[in-house]
Amino acid sequence: MKRVSNVNNMPFPLAALLQAKSNDQYINSIEKTVHHHDVFLDGDIQEPSNYRELLALLFNAGEEDSINIFINSPGGHLDTALAVVEGLKSTQAHVTAVLIGECHSAASIISMYCHEVAVLDNAYSMIHTASFGAAGSTGNVKAHTEFRVKQVDKLLSDTYEGFLNKEELHRVKQGVELWFDSDEIRKRMESRVKFLQTKMKKLQKGMQDAGE
Repeated sequence: MKRVSNVNNMPFPLAALLQAKSNDQYINSIEKTVHHHDVFLDGDIQEPSNYRELLALLFNAGEEDSINIFINSPGGHLDTALAVVEGLKSTQAHVTAVLIGECHSAASIISMYCHEVAVLDNAYSMIHTASFGAAGSTGNVKAHTEFRVKQVDKLLSDTYEGFLNKEELHRVKQGVELWFDSDEIRKRMESRVKFLQTKMKKLQKGMQDAGE
């Protein structure tokens, strides 16, 4: 489930982080010790090998960990975004994406898989399909292109369901860029939360019906 907040109503752990000093541990209202980690995506997203520490943190973190990913990035390497997404899907930590500036392309994909999203006033986002190239024989280029198109189309559908409507999603897959300011991001994140909640309820009901 994705949750959205604005800067004036920041949920734990972000509010607690901003009030904390140099200590990397603090106590929440139920006296539970939380190990907090800050990660900054504030440049081009490069090859996966540059993000080994982030991936190790996500895969090895426990329930007592919280992670803030501060995003101010034009996007970049798709395979890195896919690796981080797998880490976000697997992690036991609570991960908050903090959008502080540009959050485009691969950076936007990463934000959509965080447990919580804090959208600051100067945040803005661009969503588009992937850009890639291939070289080699005609058959190999054709096979690679067909695979990538299928892969990216599925990724876009899975990532932005509830955030984009069907017409917008189709336009993105056709190569159109969509731009959103902070107010629009917050509004669409709220819609995405409701969409995912409804989807979860239907899934749970289907499982209950199947078990009867």
